[in-house]
Amino acid sequence: MAQKPAPSETIFRNVRVLDALKGELGAATDVVVRGNRIAAIGPSAKAAPGAKVIDGKGRTLMPGLIDVHVHFGFGSLLLTQLYDPDTTPEKLGAAMAKSAGQMLLRGFTAARDMGGPIFPLKRAIDAGKTPGPRIWPSGAVISQTSGHGDFRAPNERSRRFFGKPSRAEEYGATFIADGRDEVLTATRENLRMGASQIKLMAGGGTSSDYDPIDVTQYTLDEMKAAVEAADDWNTYVAVHAYTPRAVRRAIEAGVKCIEHGQLLDEPTIELMAQRGVWLSAQNLIPDSPNMTPERRRKRAGILEGNARIWPMAKKHGVKLAWGTDILFEPDLNSQQNNLILALRQWFTPAEILKLVTYDNAQLLALSGPRSPYEGKLGIVEEGALADLILVNGDPLANLDLIASPAKNFSVIMKDGVVYKDAR
Repeated sequence: MAQKPAPSETIFRNVRVLDALKGELGAATDVVVRGNRIAAIGPSAKAAPGAKVIDGKGRTLMPGLIDVHVHFGFGSLLLTQLYDPDTTPEKLGAAMAKSAGQMLLRGFTAARDMGGPIFPLKRAIDAGKTPGPRIWPSGAVISQTSGHGDFRAPNERSRRFFGKPSRAEEYGATFIADGRDEVLTATRENLRMGASQIKLMAGGGTSSDYDPIDVTQYTLDEMKAAVEAADDWNTYVAVHAYTPRAVRRAIEAGVKCIEHGQLLDEPTIELMAQRGVWLSAQNLIPDSPNMTPERRRKRAGILEGNARIWPMAKKHGVKLAWGTDILFEPDLNSQQNNLILALRQWFTPAEILKLVTYDNAQLLALSGPRSPYEGKLGIVEEGALADLILVNGDPLANLDLIASPAKNFSVIMKDGVVYKDAR
């Protein structure tokens, strides 16, 4: 059985530290990592005998990238494969592990999984049995019957009326929960398993069969049930929602984070800013040949909303986070870094680098004591967790560098352990 790599002492010599918060690149300096923390920066950065020495040669040392909306389960296989009876939990788990390892080598040292059978993979990564990013798990998505998380095949009948859970429920991908009591149970079950936040479906989606985009899902009382249960565990609920009506109901219920939101109007964005509600947004990829005609039709308005939501949220000072949300198209996972570049329409390179490191880390921290890892992420400073990338160049001057991690990320460290050293 593979053992978890032991963090040792490492000194990065002659590196220029990227201050993601200020958007500045510092003068050449040394950085000492001791265990899984940044121990010293600057004149006090002295290496102990036997420490690993990494000569940065003037390269940039920056925080690891963070993606706050991934689905390791739904993003590692095609939809046809997920519905295939021959796809066992073991096959799905192997595909997820492969995807996680590739994500780490793209420089993503942390990710928030926003629904699916994630707990076995997270345990394997944390135990050092397979490489991958830190994972903030939501557990199974929670959906009403006919909601965005109702993944039943046409021949699968309601568990409530016919007594048999659907295949997706048995896999831990979803809880189909109706009424306050079932929502409470589903939320608490995820928390029992180790969820760091709860994912609830509050409106229609593009990748589900039963719910048009315009529908609002869950009554106020049902949604409040999830919020109350999460709040009792000192964490929060995030909801999938596009429309003003769905988002306003979620805000009334006490939800702290909206996922997507491409159909929002300006008054609702202003309300989010006033209430301090996060917007975890994505600049979604265009349609692909693998998408069904129905999914393409449902995505049309969502894709158009990309160009509105980012500048509008920025204008009103909404707390913004960024994620990819790649579903059922594993070949597109390799574009994860490229998707960051699409933000240049609305943000400067400094703003983008802050968004995908420091800002995303603040959203992860919203899990409070339910966060699976103690320590600061998204910044290179003494005492912070040692999730670091050594970049061949200055990403503030040339943001394109982060889109080619195989070429431009010479060292990738997570939790004080070097997973890539290609100097």
